Amino acid sequence: MIGRVLASTLLAGFISTATCASAFAQQITMATWGGGVGKAWREAVAQPFTAETGIKVNIVEVPTPEAQIRAQASAPQFNAAISSLFEAANMYADGLLEDFDPAEFPALQKVPEEYLLKNDKGRVIGVSVYFAYYGIAVNTSVANAAEFSSWKSLADPKWKGQLSVTRPIYSSAYDLTIMSVAAGDEENKIDRGLEIVKGLGQNSLAMYSSMAQMNQLLQRGEVAAAPYYSTRVWQMRREGQDELEMVIPQEGALMLPYIVVVPKGAQDRDSYMKWLNYAAEAKAQVQIADIAGYFPLNSDAKLSAEAEAELGQPLPDLIGKLYQPDWNVVAQNHKERLQLVEQSMAAQ
Repeated sequence: MIGRVLASTLLAGFISTATCASAFAQQITMATWGGGVGKAWREAVAQPFTAETGIKVNIVEVPTPEAQIRAQASAPQFNAAISSLFEAANMYADGLLEDFDPAEFPALQKVPEEYLLKNDKGRVIGVSVYFAYYGIAVNTSVANAAEFSSWKSLADPKWKGQLSVTRPIYSSAYDLTIMSVAAGDEENKIDRGLEIVKGLGQNSLAMYSSMAQMNQLLQRGEVAAAPYYSTRVWQMRREGQDELEMVIPQEGALMLPYIVVVPKGAQDRDSYMKWLNYAAEAKAQVQIADIAGYFPLNSDAKLSAEAEAELGQPLPDLIGKLYQPDWNVVAQNHKERLQLVEQSMAAQ
């Protein structure tokens, strides 16, 4: 009798534990940036995904998703994260991310090859979901947008003390890449682009450390212009800051595709594979465009009339003005280029 009771108790405990473990496993915990990115993922992707699958989603806003993945390398607490392509390439090179057979994500057939991040065996490192672009943000109440028709204009001494620049870790990946293109080179050759970056540094009133700080500098007219992200200007204009304008210089703006990645060793593959497939679909990307101004990479995604009106042009026309570098080249040379940009900024 005691044996049967004990066996029943143990069985009940086992079932309870298994049920709890199963409930815990059936969830997505995804790291995103703040500043509207987390909100967009909750509304556009997490809520409909949970309604469709029953899998709970916890969107966690952090300063830098890459830093979280690196800090948790031995025991990942996220099973998904948003990342830029160059950061994802760096993390994969350091053994921090999973890779996948492209056939596991049918929707990626609708994403142009150049926007996919692959290893040398052709496996994808996450799923590419949307893009922003990096151009020149201008406060037209203090400067004429036409004066920034070239990236080279940022090095003109007339703008001394009137510009701003981001931290070297990003400037070495973004500014240096697109300014090398403006100088007539590309991401493989950056000597002449570095001279433009130096000029930008010499003209900068401040090196901004956060998006909130850069937003304030632009909104208050404390700086006339700065290389900046299209989504930030999009959001400020939607909030009524009509004096802010995003300029795409004649040499083009830098295309910034974003990718959902999975930390190496993340739990619950079944759930995160469903999540990645859902995020790769057109419907989620259209909703994110409406909420946060990120543009879809899935070619089946069609912008709403409102989003296209805010963009001011058809999406294919915008894409034709953007430069897409080989982000693997940027990642492979990042440490060396970071030192070059840090040295140039320190010498200001």
